[in-house]
Amino acid sequence: MAIVLYVGGSKDGEKGVVPYGFSKSRADTALGPEFYTERFMELQGVGKVRLMALESMRDDIVMQRAARHYR
Repeated sequence: MAIVLYVGGSKDGEKGVVPYGFSKSRADTALGPEFYTERFMELQGVGKVRLMALESMRDDIVMQRAARHYR
């Protein structure tokens, strides 16, 4: 199991546990399903982190949001 930070959607800022080998997850919300995909990103001052980000989010926005959660 790996600890990940969720970025975007209803889980924004939450930490969760994802089994190794899983690169996609789904969350059912009142507004419909949200799909999260695994991303590894290098954050300045933090290093390489494992994230689960909304599938539709661009990498630059994911990096900005993730950096905010690590402050």
